[in-house]
This record gives sequence, structure tokens and C-alpha cells, in this order.
Amino acid sequence: MSTMTRLIAGLAIAAGLVACSAEGADESAGHDAGRSVADQQAYERSEAGAAGQGVDPDIAPRQVITTASATVEADDPAAAADDLADRATGLGGWVDGRHTWAGEGDASGPPSASLALRIPAEELAVVIEGLADLGRVQEVSQTSEDVTAEVVDLDARIEALRISTDRLREIMAGATESSDLLEAEAALSERQAELESHLSRREYLAGQVEMSTLTVDLVPTAGPAQVDAGGFVGGLATGWNALLSFVSSLLVVAGALVPWVVVVGVPVVVVLLLVRRRRRRRVAAGERAEGPDGGSTDSDSVQG
Repeated sequence: MSTMTRLIAGLAIAAGLVACSAEGADESAGHDAGRSVADQQAYERSEAGAAGQGVDPDIAPRQVITTASATVEADDPAAAADDLADRATGLGGWVDGRHTWAGEGDASGPPSASLALRIPAEELAVVIEGLADLGRVQEVSQTSEDVTAEVVDLDARIEALRISTDRLREIMAGATESSDLLEAEAALSERQAELESHLSRREYLAGQVEMSTLTVDLVPTAGPAQVDAGGFVGGLATGWNALLSFVSSLLVVAGALVPWVVVVGVPVVVVLLLVRRRRRRRVAAGERAEGPDGGSTDSDSVQG
């Protein structure tokens, strides 16, 4: 009887231990699912901070964005623009923008061209040096922006967000309550949107670092320099220009008077001719009328 009692008591104790163990496991799983999202957010903040401090911007590879601009005088700006575009594409770049102005028959300005080029950063110096082959380089400017710290920070944030999204997916897979699942889904959507934003910014910076931007304005070659108004040569040039201006003004006045001469002058000339013709007829008629009287008067005096 005592042996049977001991056996029953042992079985009861073993069953109780198994039940307690299972209940503890369920409570632990539920507790982890309930607090995992909040704990995950706290973990992400500490993880992002640790990741940001893990890489020193001073020892990381430098990430520099370089932009340059230049103004070049060329005999044919359009042809020079074609040549420069071919050079850029030959080096692995491309034309990001182009504007060509023929300038013929318009008072807006002489022929010109403008190019915006994307060129591999390591080839930028070569292209700038080659601008002298197109004509006289008036001006060149170049600026650089170091974005190493921003790139390091973005890389750290991207890595932390990737780890965070993976853990949130694990939490969603083990969630037992619908509220925990909804909370994890909302947190995951937020992390994914933030991750995509950082990835887009990182890709943009990588493109700017890899490909430099060069803007070139091509203008026509300047004409001969104007003579200074001082001295004998200057006075001679000023007098000659004044004479040309005076002659030009006379031609303008003459051109303006031609219509008036045609409209008014022709009728006046016709009237003058008619008046002159009438006077001649009157004089001729008077001479014929006085001729016989004068003749008879002379004949009488001779007979007397």
C-alpha cells in the first residue's frame, strides 16, 4: 500500500512539473510578443547609435562631390559644343543639358552654346585641360563638397534598419495576439519607408560622387578692340565715325523725302510748265498784233 501511494504521488508531482513548465513557456512567449515591439524600438536606437560610432569619418574613404564651370571663346560655338559632347561621351559620361543659340537675324545676341555634362570624377581634370583646344578659356571655377560624414551616417542607419525589419518580421511570425501583430506591422511599414528613403539618398550621393558635373558656356570670339577716344588716332576714328553717321542721317532724310517729291513735286512741275507755256503764247500773240501797226507807221513816214 505504501509503495502504491509513493508511485501515485511521484506521478502527480511529475505531471505538475510538466504543466508548470508548459505554462511558463506559454507565458514567456506571450510576454515576449507583447513587449517585443517596444523593446525592439529601444534596441534600434541603441543599435543605430552604436553603428554610427562604429566607423570614423576621418578614416573612411573620402566621398567628395565635385562641380565645375567654364566660359570658352570659340570661333564656332555650335561646332565646339558638338566636339565637347563627343569628348564627354567618349570618357563614359553624358550630356545632361544643352542649349544652342544661332543668333542670326535676331538682336538678342551673337551665336552661343551652353552644355551641362556629367563626367567621371577622375576624368574631370582632363576635360578641363582640354577646353583650351576649343578656344580661349575666359574663366574656370571648381568647387568640392565632402559628404563622407553623411555617407557614413547613412550606411549605419541603413544597416540598423535592415536588422530592425528582419527582427520585426520574426516578431510578426511569433505573435499570438492580433494587437501585437498589428503593432508589429505598423512598425515594419514605418521602418521600410525610412529604409527606402535612406537608400534613395545614399544612391543619389553615390552618383554625385562618381560623376562630376561640368557646365560650359561657349561664346563667339570677341571682335577687334575698340580704339580709345584719346589721342590723334582716337580723334581720327571719332571724326570718321561722325562723318559716317552724318552721311547715314542724310540718306535717311533723303529716303524720307522721296515719297513727298513724287507726290508733291510732279504736280508742281506740271503747273509750272503750263504757266510758262501760256506766257510764251501771250508774248507771241502780242508781237503779231503790234507788227502791222508798226509797219504802216514806218511806210507813212517814208512817203511824207
